[in-house]
Amino acid sequence: MTIDIDQLPIPDWGLVCPRCSYPLRGLPEHRCPECGLAFHMENVVKPWHRLRPPRFTGDELPLPDFDLRCRDCDRPLAGARTRTCPHCGGAFSPDDFRPRREWFVVDQAFAHDLALAGVETLLANERVPFTRATGKALADIYGTAPIVGSPLLVSTEFYFEVRWLLQRARDHVEHLRDDPPADWACPHCGEPVPGHFDVCWKCQTPRP
Repeated sequence: MTIDIDQLPIPDWGLVCPRCSYPLRGLPEHRCPECGLAFHMENVVKPWHRLRPPRFTGDELPLPDFDLRCRDCDRPLAGARTRTCPHCGGAFSPDDFRPRREWFVVDQAFAHDLALAGVETLLANERVPFTRATGKALADIYGTAPIVGSPLLVSTEFYFEVRWLLQRARDHVEHLRDDPPADWACPHCGEPVPGHFDVCWKCQTPRP
């Protein structure tokens, strides 16, 4: 989801000055009035900051494809028009699935066949609040070095959106498997490029 992190005045995103921790909400410029530091927003906004509300709360009907299954018959609940399974009639509630804590773990078991590094990129691009679960629960916030493929802690407020995003990603991968994109020729250098490449491997020109 596209969000302009440079918009002014600075929205209420819970940001603070990286030098003196002065709250940045409402500032008309990218300069701290307390210590005078001029800052770039890409250095201030972190993956765990909440920049927007979630797309889904779990209360939507018909039920979007959150990759949820009935606890009675183990069949998909996607498309249910009421709070009952469309296959066996068993009752369900979003609270049956929503994690109880403020953050939930996205590990390889949760991601299934999607690589965690790709999931992390997806969540970052969609501005879903997360941090890597390395060492202490929020160790990244305090400077822990990143570990590729490590589990993620994601804001529970975004639980149903994350399930929806991952299911969309799986559907996309399946589509590419069944109908792979055609190879293409780079419009800049003329190099033949495999269909699954979005940029030319030789000169980095994007696919036309």
